[in-house]
Amino acid sequence: MMKKALATLLTMAIVVPTLSACGGSTGENGGGTSAGQPKKTEEITLKIFDAHAYGLEEYAEMAKKFEESHPGVKIEIQHAANDSRALLQSRVNSGDIPDVFDVESGTTAKSYYEYAYDWSNDKDTLAKFKEEALETGKDDNGNIMSLPWTYENLGLIYNKDLFEKAGITKLPATMDELEAACEKLSVAGITPFAIPAKETWVLRQLATHFIMDKSIDSKGVAEKLNSGELKFADMKNFQNLFRFLDLAVKYGPDKPLEMDWETSENMLANGEAAIIHMGDWAQAALDSFNPDANLGFLPCPVSDKPEDATLLSNCNWTYIVNKDSKNLDLAKEYMEYILTSDEGQKWMCDIVGAVPGAKTDLEVKGALANDAKTYIEQGKTNGWIHTLAPNEFSDIAGSAMQAYMIGEMTAEQATAEFQRAWPALNN
Repeated sequence: MMKKALATLLTMAIVVPTLSACGGSTGENGGGTSAGQPKKTEEITLKIFDAHAYGLEEYAEMAKKFEESHPGVKIEIQHAANDSRALLQSRVNSGDIPDVFDVESGTTAKSYYEYAYDWSNDKDTLAKFKEEALETGKDDNGNIMSLPWTYENLGLIYNKDLFEKAGITKLPATMDELEAACEKLSVAGITPFAIPAKETWVLRQLATHFIMDKSIDSKGVAEKLNSGELKFADMKNFQNLFRFLDLAVKYGPDKPLEMDWETSENMLANGEAAIIHMGDWAQAALDSFNPDANLGFLPCPVSDKPEDATLLSNCNWTYIVNKDSKNLDLAKEYMEYILTSDEGQKWMCDIVGAVPGAKTDLEVKGALANDAKTYIEQGKTNGWIHTLAPNEFSDIAGSAMQAYMIGEMTAEQATAEFQRAWPALNN
């Protein structure tokens, strides 16, 4: 999802056709036509939908190598990091389903499994992936309908140098400690928070820390919400979400809803703000803003108990092959190439800086991913909830949080919106 030089995020999807390696091949055994002219290989266009905004140059190079090894094949890529779900659905509705596309695992992926190729019997391919990563691509019947990209870790990210400057020697693990840290940062002339509240997807991901119940993990929380056994108003830590938002407003920019993800990451990397909320997919963007930035994960405090603080980890993005692709075998080969080949794994480990869902011996270069490893090894991470939520959850929940931050909605009203965004399936 990343690259060493930040790819500019576009508000509209861009179609990036890579250089075609067609036209130079002759007929079988090098023969020509009866007129003595070389016989051109028929051009095949493989349509790819990519819901990411980073690593575009490296991805394009990877696609070009695939073209070069497949004369006559042209890879046409639509990059759509903003509104990717709406753009993909629009293509599906119009009958222009890409040959290969990626979506978030969980609820979103399952909504596309009717179009997906079933990998369950492709044992040689499946053997290249980690078993636990393959679990994220299973349908309700246990069939493997999509293949995993990388593990992603999600929480607060802090600037270690700014914390040191403010005299913060212990990471805050409770809400009181977080507030005290903000006060120390502020006194030292440092802006504590740069939460990208313009982005509803960031806000709903932030909210999931306060939804998490560690005793039942993310799947258990989702199941209880679906059954109606659990309601947002009754969650033990949920009301602390609004205390967190109060801190983000008090100790953040004057116009919080104008803060986008790019500005947020830039401020953190360049020492203009101490804390943001984001995942380790931001590594390359942060490196591009300041390769010397000294950053680390801060598990999100959610209560007065340090053991409740959360860092969330999941094999989130998953790739689907269109089962009705006119070039099914080629589509399968391309997807396996970007996920398991040497080129694909270098892209994930070196450029994205994340741990692949595929088996690999390569070292992951992302500092944040390696920082998260320590929490994972200590059993201090939990699964993702937002990928298990109804599709409308992101916009409704995120908008409610925005309304609360600017005083247009009370905590009670916002809580009611969360409940509306996640209706019980068994009323």
